Amino acid sequence: MKLYSRIIGQGEPVIILHGLFGMSDNWLSIAKGLANSGYCVHVPDLRNHGRSPHKASHRYTDMCEDILEYIAQHNLERFSLIGHSMGGKLAMIFGLLNPELLEKLIIVDIAPSRYDLNTSGFHDNLISTLLGIDLHLHTSRATVRQQLCETLGDESLAQFLVKNLTRQGNSDKRLAWKPNLPVLQSALNHLMTGLEDLELYAPCTVPTLFVKGGESNYYLPEHEQDRIHFFPNSSLVEVEKAGHWLHSEQPDIFMNYVTSFLASSTLLPNTNASP
Repeated sequence: MKLYSRIIGQGEPVIILHGLFGMSDNWLSIAKGLANSGYCVHVPDLRNHGRSPHKASHRYTDMCEDILEYIAQHNLERFSLIGHSMGGKLAMIFGLLNPELLEKLIIVDIAPSRYDLNTSGFHDNLISTLLGIDLHLHTSRATVRQQLCETLGDESLAQFLVKNLTRQGNSDKRLAWKPNLPVLQSALNHLMTGLEDLELYAPCTVPTLFVKGGESNYYLPEHEQDRIHFFPNSSLVEVEKAGHWLHSEQPDIFMNYVTSFLASSTLLPNTNASP
């Protein structure tokens, strides 16, 4: 599979993997910042997202194969990997399976743990909400955003979701969703999985930084045991006054952690891990 990707800058390669409902566009400002710090930053759209192909399967092993194809296509031998949310779980799994390819790992607001049905149910409701919108009744993103705001009661989330709209067709240019929503919905339980099935490949000794949002519930104290077990050569830092999308809520603090870790020969010290 040939993933759509944005490539910015020159220097040591860094690949950024977005989260569920995300795409490369969401990480452009971070990519540009890393490029200014001397890195060549690759930001692909994962399968069933953005401008990348739609496929009938959306398992982490599929996405690992996509990354292996991608690095072969771009002649990358070793690189650092940054992953957010679903992309972070993918980065962890890729690190366990292919540690020899990685310089460093940065995992953003996700743990190497199984998530409960409430988390899956939240995303299932989001997809059902998107599928329930009759896009033929809308001519602009603004009206879709308004409907999402009224349904979800969250303006920021609605704004994030409408970035997944595109226009298709030669004449009417009607609105359509970029993600393969039915396939993503069917894959939700798998996406919430932990790393217990990869115990044979543990531990991953690649130097790893976990970055959590201080106001997010995606990384909690009970997840620490799994982090230390699967990634013993890791540290955890917290971005205060930030939730799950900490890279956009507190970009300067986030960038400082990322660039410091990438440039350092040692792990960063742990900061307050309390939620």
